[in-house]
Amino acid sequence: MFLFRLKNYLNYRLKAVGPHGLHSPFLYDLYNKVIKPSQNFRYENVERLRKELCHDHRVVDLFDLKNQINYRKTVSSIAKTSLSQPRFSAFLNLLIDFLQVSRVLETGTSLGINTLYMAGSEPVERVSTIEASPIISSIAKEQFTKLLQHKIETATGTIQDVFESVVVRDSPQLCFIDADHRSEAVRFCIDTLMTHVPEIKCIVVHDIYWSEDMLQGWRQLISDERFPLTVDLFQAGLIFPNVEMPKQHFTLRF
Repeated sequence: MFLFRLKNYLNYRLKAVGPHGLHSPFLYDLYNKVIKPSQNFRYENVERLRKELCHDHRVVDLFDLKNQINYRKTVSSIAKTSLSQPRFSAFLNLLIDFLQVSRVLETGTSLGINTLYMAGSEPVERVSTIEASPIISSIAKEQFTKLLQHKIETATGTIQDVFESVVVRDSPQLCFIDADHRSEAVRFCIDTLMTHVPEIKCIVVHDIYWSEDMLQGWRQLISDERFPLTVDLFQAGLIFPNVEMPKQHFTLRF
């Protein structure tokens, strides 16, 4: 798996372009107002919570839905291995600002750090977030009681069980997909979104290079005629279903 990701990362770096290779005003602004500033932007209150989680040695019992096994981990180990890096969390916040999104849906709450970054965006009225694990969801809720709880709505369950009902209820303008890292599950989410909210501004698919299966699924999305603009940032793929331009795909340096 390491060699797979390394090979694809090196290939990504060869293809990725910066702002000087962009002729689209939309993409030029996306790079200069979202991607570039994400290097330095941080929510200090949220970063303090991240540090606390990285030093939280509580042991929790978890269940792996994919492999149907029980296992134990400390909260700190989850925080150190599962949370996005601060730059990517900042990117989500700045993307929401850039697109002026008021309603966000997230799959895969984890410990709630990305959720808090997205909820901290000024135009956001509500972030609805779905987490399959009741224990992980409860720890995330602990963080939400400290910050921005009034903007966050949590749902516990698998995406197969609860995703469609939340989509219908909220009509999200942006969806961040980061739960089930299988192309089948990602396709289910995207097809559900396009059925109920075809006017959605952006879909962010995290970990598109997670596995060969995820990469093949991402390549299918790139070729999907419903999506005029797709962007590869390596850490995530961006889908813009309603940008008015000839169908194009870009690999941008992140």
